[in-house]
Amino acid sequence: MSKSVLECAISSDLLTIILTTSPVPSAPLPDLIKKTLASLPQSLSSVPIVITFDNFTIASNEQGRLKKGSVPQDLADRYPAYIKNVCELFGNINHSSNDLECSVLSNSVRNVTFLVLKKRNGFAFSVKIALNYIKTPYVMILQHDWLFTIHPPMSHLLSILQTENEVKYISFVARMSLNYETSRGHSHHYYRHIFSEARNLRVDRLLSNDLIACLHWFDRPHLCSVETYRQIFNLSIVKRGDFLEDTFGIDYIKNISNASTKQIAFYEWQKWGAWLYYPDDGKILTVCHQHGRKNLLGERQEKKISKQIKSNLGKRVTVENCEENDVYEELYFNFE
Repeated sequence: MSKSVLECAISSDLLTIILTTSPVPSAPLPDLIKKTLASLPQSLSSVPIVITFDNFTIASNEQGRLKKGSVPQDLADRYPAYIKNVCELFGNINHSSNDLECSVLSNSVRNVTFLVLKKRNGFAFSVKIALNYIKTPYVMILQHDWLFTIHPPMSHLLSILQTENEVKYISFVARMSLNYETSRGHSHHYYRHIFSEARNLRVDRLLSNDLIACLHWFDRPHLCSVETYRQIFNLSIVKRGDFLEDTFGIDYIKNISNASTKQIAFYEWQKWGAWLYYPDDGKILTVCHQHGRKNLLGERQEKKISKQIKSNLGKRVTVENCEENDVYEELYFNFE
């Protein structure tokens, strides 16, 4: 169960959630997104949401490659119902239009906009398109299969983004970044220097003990300004079909690692000002991955397990869900 942090509701004029989705094995059930939204802090319950539904190509085999947008015919056939079911989580659609890159559906009562993309764009370009429909200065980027395991102090983190020029991006601790400062700091003397200088930058500031330098630009849930994202996409590093962490993120860490001095490395990190919310010195998991490309839910999951058992006699079948098998019962986003 998520831990609640009491804080003020975040203004709908300040932040928009961009939630990206695409064909997933659990379709047409909307449970993956429902769990993701249910894990969010209550302070975000009134902010606008833009949900992007990426398009795809038809795979030539039964498996496909979902990360590449290659989808088997069976899943393609279920995708329209998935889109409909996700939209209906928020009530009736009361407006629709047809733009160049997407069909636009909206529910003005719940302040939710749905973008059904006309071609396969991938994660990064789904975010890029969504920015055209954002009216707030800040965004939370959220993929359909990431859950919050605790409730970070979002209003404080947004205040830091608003008031501190050194902070342009804030991500959250996942399983592979537990004890991040220690593990990464030991791997390169430039990194130790950056961690130390970043802490010095924020001495005696809000959450000064709970923010550290982040040496990568992760796709996982994060806060950022719209302006920073426009600057990133203007660099032309990221192409259609790409993930941000595999392109811009790699470029970011390379520029840091290949710097000629530790001072220049710090400058390269500071250019994009990536930080990690790091409570209890990185010992607390903040977000976890549901592995949406692998997850099947309910009856369809049971059928697949049964099929695997029959075809793999003597082998042990493991079904991957959330890394810590968290279950979220407390729905802060009311879907009734």
